[in-house]
Amino acid sequence: MQITELLVKRTDLSAITTLTRDASPGEGDVLLRVDSFALTANNMTYAAHGVDMAYWGFFPAPEGFGIVPVWGFATVVESQVDAILPGARFYGYWPMASHALVTPVKLGAHGFTDGAAHRRQLPQVYNGYAAASAAYGPEAIQSLFRPLYTTSFVLDAMLSASPAATLVLTSASSKTALGLAQAAKGRQRIIGLTAPGNRAFVAATGYYDAIIDYADAASLVSEAGPVALVDFSGNGAVRHAVHGALGDRLIESHVVGDTHWDTANSNHLPGVTPRLFFAPSVIVERIAEWGQAGFESRLAAAWTAFIASTGWLRVECGAGPDAVIAAWQALAAGAIDPAKGMVLTV
Repeated sequence: MQITELLVKRTDLSAITTLTRDASPGEGDVLLRVDSFALTANNMTYAAHGVDMAYWGFFPAPEGFGIVPVWGFATVVESQVDAILPGARFYGYWPMASHALVTPVKLGAHGFTDGAAHRRQLPQVYNGYAAASAAYGPEAIQSLFRPLYTTSFVLDAMLSASPAATLVLTSASSKTALGLAQAAKGRQRIIGLTAPGNRAFVAATGYYDAIIDYADAASLVSEAGPVALVDFSGNGAVRHAVHGALGDRLIESHVVGDTHWDTANSNHLPGVTPRLFFAPSVIVERIAEWGQAGFESRLAAAWTAFIASTGWLRVECGAGPDAVIAAWQALAAGAIDPAKGMVLTV
């Protein structure tokens, strides 16, 4: 079968092209059609950290290129595994492509793990595929928020134990930041940093106690401590401004994402040293603390509360390689309306 993959140039993330090739499942393999997937700032973070966090390793591509991982739903079209039949549908981590080839292991009633050799040393949280279920709400909502909200959830769990009275979130319009802001509001004061064009949207969500333009980050000098910074933007200049304005009132600095992938970063900052937040490692720690059932029940309750608050979301769909390319280039240029949730298919 011919499949189409979208290839991003590793040295220029705005450059994207298509590759068509033949693919068929060998013994123990399953070929799935990628029905739909979300495209968000989180995917840009995957690309920005494709090398240092091994995101390029999940779906191999020709030299100099990478296939961006995306979250969504897929249907089995060919199977060499007796327990997985054509027509079965799964939610999980797919290539930005028309199809995906996986090697299922650890099969169960609720899904499987991809045991392909090239994925065995990669974070296992990305290798699990769950049987499609309406229990998490509409598929578009699941694709857009289900992976991101897990990061929001474990961030909130960590910050709930922080002595910080105030949380400052950069890239306040990003979906992961919105999830954290909704969860933490009322427990801590939540300040969002955002671009002027996103200010009205961020205010309309109702999740933030105060909103500051990036250019005015120095105004945090008047903010009382203790404060924790959660940086979803990866913008070194903004991070430096926040550290400089808050001084020793800033007691924690967490780096979560790189939505501003093209802006140089620096860890040579005043005050506390930033720490990289890697969600898969924290998820493993929380499961060890709460047990699998405890983790899932807490996450489900938080997820339900968040989804009930997302009346601001507008889902927009697109189909075909050209639509995906246009959406990716708009994302790379920072030209996506934060109120819009893009759900695509190749």
